[in-house]
Amino acid sequence: MSEVTPETANDAVSQPENQFLNGRESEAKAMEQSLAQTDLENDFIPPEQAEPQNAEFSEQPQPDNMSPEMVAGVAHMALGTYEAMMQSMVGKAFKLPDDMKAEAVEKYAPIIAKYGPSAIGTFGQYKDEVMAGLFTIALVRESFSQVKQIKAETALKEKQQTQPQTANDVVSEDAA
Repeated sequence: MSEVTPETANDAVSQPENQFLNGRESEAKAMEQSLAQTDLENDFIPPEQAEPQNAEFSEQPQPDNMSPEMVAGVAHMALGTYEAMMQSMVGKAFKLPDDMKAEAVEKYAPIIAKYGPSAIGTFGQYKDEVMAGLFTIALVRESFSQVKQIKAETALKEKQQTQPQTANDVVSEDAA
């Protein structure tokens, strides 16, 4: 490692790319003072000098009081949304068993009670984007399903056209 000495520091300052302030130090100082005055006028506190208002609040989400019924309702809505999304991807035959739904509500309840209100606010803010994303997934899946079906039908038609259908067709092709 190279050690910074006064000689090497002066060498770095003397490089042309570090000479942008030559003769303009007073302008830079005036701008600094002007910006400091603007900061004072606007009550701006630089981030490194700002103290957190309440460190506990900013580090951990604060649980709001949600009734057990509300928590269960949110869990059922989330499961219903998940089930509907899966049905859109694989078909209406997909269904979660009722006992699994009940267990999921039980397992998710503490998490929903702890983070639910803030998560609901965040989801509400981005609900349109999330729904558009989910619809895009369903749209792409449906498109691929149709492409696969169309290709299979086309291949079947081509196979039927190139292969004789009955014994009479075989005889007539041999005669030709």
